[in-house]
Amino acid sequence: MTSSSLLVMVIFGATGDLMHRKLMPALYHLIRDGAVSRDIYIVGVGRREITTDQFREMMAAAVRESLGSEFDLTLWSHIIEHMHYSKGKFEDAALYSDLTKLLEGFDTEIQACVPRFFYLATPPQHYETILNHLHKSKLSEGCGQGTSLYTRVLIEKPFGKDLTTAQHLDQLLGTIFEERQIYRIDHYLGKETVQNLLSFRFANGIFEPTWNRKFIDHVQITLAEDIGVGTRGEFYDGVGTLRDVVQNHMLEMLATTAMDQPRAFDAESIRDQRVKVTRAINCIEPKDVGRYVVRGQYEGYTKEKNVDSHSTTETFVALRLTLDTPRWRDVPFYLRAGKHLSKKTTEISIHYKKPAVCIGDVCLFPEPDVMRNVLAIRIDPKEGIILRLMAKKPGFGMKLTPVQMNFAYKDSFTKEPQPMAYERLLLDAIGGDQTLFSRTDEIDASWSFATKILEGWKTHAKKAPLITYTKGTWGPSESNELMKKDGRHWYLEDDA
Repeated sequence: MTSSSLLVMVIFGATGDLMHRKLMPALYHLIRDGAVSRDIYIVGVGRREITTDQFREMMAAAVRESLGSEFDLTLWSHIIEHMHYSKGKFEDAALYSDLTKLLEGFDTEIQACVPRFFYLATPPQHYETILNHLHKSKLSEGCGQGTSLYTRVLIEKPFGKDLTTAQHLDQLLGTIFEERQIYRIDHYLGKETVQNLLSFRFANGIFEPTWNRKFIDHVQITLAEDIGVGTRGEFYDGVGTLRDVVQNHMLEMLATTAMDQPRAFDAESIRDQRVKVTRAINCIEPKDVGRYVVRGQYEGYTKEKNVDSHSTTETFVALRLTLDTPRWRDVPFYLRAGKHLSKKTTEISIHYKKPAVCIGDVCLFPEPDVMRNVLAIRIDPKEGIILRLMAKKPGFGMKLTPVQMNFAYKDSFTKEPQPMAYERLLLDAIGGDQTLFSRTDEIDASWSFATKILEGWKTHAKKAPLITYTKGTWGPSESNELMKKDGRHWYLEDDA
């Protein structure tokens, strides 16, 4: 199946925030650029009492907001000819009966079986209900004649609430679809900078030979937001930062950073290496959570809309972990993520060991003047790569100072606009490329790690308290102590 083939994209939760901000603009871009057929059928499914015409107007507003003056009314007029809306409750069998009739109508219209893509863009509590009804109604089987090969399901994170629920959901998926039909969405894997990390490492001979415990002192990964939960209080409360971004986004970035070179740059080889890393994470046992994990909640969180006034949901997590692999043994990885922090940034930084500046009593430079070389990969918002080096400061004497070598995507690729993460993920799913999607064994491994922490917070709450922090800071001061006791400190590229 080619990416430009005709298909139907059925999106559950089509009146929600994800559809407005990401999915509809991404689909429009793919259609505009010819990556997807202009005759694609788009079926929105939701509980809101609106008509198809109202849905089309809603989607037009979403695309206009994203594109501004680039919005092509002629193209849009063609797109909406194949755009429909089905309203109903996800637990109501009648909804799926109506969908069956609608999709069969498409098959009749073109006198062929139209491949079906089911996108679950709903809150996670609806996944099981929708999947069961897709199975019972036989929508998941396509229209026969072997079309199950082209029937796929795309499912948003969080994939479960812990290891048990993730395994239950995975077993359900496995009874309905084959693994090759399942696309678990983690939009961070669709970001250009995360993907470029692999080519950066393996296509540049100066870095890969030093990408190991012999040369690297530690690794830091930061995913910080400068806003709070906003309108997502109902979803976020009870989920928290660990489930929302650490178990998926951050462990995916860690796996991409720490993986060995794959046999080939194909889906299975790359995913095999990511799984090896995730399985190699030394789990933090519940009794040790207070020692290696810091959790916090920003001031005023319990007063946010749709948040429980007595909520103990964390909005900040910092942790220290290690990997049991020959490449990374004894090298600590420090992760931190949170809301209402000092600035919005996502960054991976590789901190090299300091050079030996003294041999016996003879020192080339004063030891305090020599800082670690740091390779910082900026994922968002200023995509690029920075290398911190030491150089002699102009003037008399041998005074060292840190300097930066800075590569920015926007400066080097001015004529090549970067596709949105969701454009790439949608196109890969349509084309059958699973490289940027999580596999079931990877999900199991990441939840095995996260679930131990959740258990520790529950059973050893006094040793791992929820700490309140001030908005606009870098979270609880205890996260600084997590680094300080190892003789290190948190880094951002602005520190250089």
